Amino acid sequence: MVKLDKKDRLLLYELDKNSRQTHSQLSKKVRIKQETVRYRINNFTKEGIIKNFFTIIDVSKLGKIIYKILLKLHNVDEKKKKEIMGYLVKNNLVLWVADTYGVYDIALTIGTDSLIKAKEFLAELYKVYGKFLQNKEISVNISGEYLTRDYLVNKKRVSEKNADYYSDTGKSIVDERDVKILKELAKNSRVSIIEIATKLEISSDTVIQRIKKMEKNQVITKYNIFIDNAKIGQIHYKVFLYFNNLSSEKEKELYSYCKSIPKIIYIIKAFGSWDLELDLEVESVEEFRRIMMDLTSKFSSMIKDYSALTIYNVHKYNLLP
Repeated sequence: MVKLDKKDRLLLYELDKNSRQTHSQLSKKVRIKQETVRYRINNFTKEGIIKNFFTIIDVSKLGKIIYKILLKLHNVDEKKKKEIMGYLVKNNLVLWVADTYGVYDIALTIGTDSLIKAKEFLAELYKVYGKFLQNKEISVNISGEYLTRDYLVNKKRVSEKNADYYSDTGKSIVDERDVKILKELAKNSRVSIIEIATKLEISSDTVIQRIKKMEKNQVITKYNIFIDNAKIGQIHYKVFLYFNNLSSEKEKELYSYCKSIPKIIYIIKAFGSWDLELDLEVESVEEFRRIMMDLTSKFSSMIKDYSALTIYNVHKYNLLP
């Protein structure tokens, strides 16, 4: 565990809001020298607090459908689990995959342009590792929203309109060159314009104009950071809510309430086994228990049940691999 001071937390907060901010911009907001900004960011990556700077891309605008898959393993030792994880990490359909603790052992997200490809992905997975897979659950993302980590600076979350990172709104006008730029930003949101231009052999002005256009069209919705929660003394929970009352009015009220909780940093509306998916970053099991007790008691007429997984090792996180 790494102890963070106030300046560290403020810098992480600013990077969480927009990880493409320059050292100069961050220096003014955090009120430290640019050299200190550079040093602290380097230290975050060296200590493993920030595992990656990544770009949130609405892949639905690239014609992709996002599926969440939970896997329960059977008769698997650590060596075999590592092998299965390696297989998933190498697959280009896999956007995110993690070890989990709870009812399921692996959680992953895949992005495809058709239901058939999703089915083929599962068929191939079962062909190779079927005897080690005891159970699975699948859902389709309807919309998803990343929320700013206001808790880093003890700030009360103000209700604001955040752009959905995934909105199932249909395909946008994105050409092959746009996709190449997106792939570079997906790997590292802090990559410079010059680096992208040099690698793709196009002008810097072209890169700038195309990025601005994709931001305007919300193909690019945010520049974020991937934090290793354990490094700063936190537990990452993924919660699945099951509803028995799908009133749209009550659902909006629940959604708004979840957005007001600073420790909830990600919300997904889903179609499938569960109805709503939440990501929480908390300091203790007790804090998690309290948040969930408040949530379920306030919406007891709507929430039939919930289940939770602890995310303890993310092996891949790239929305456009």
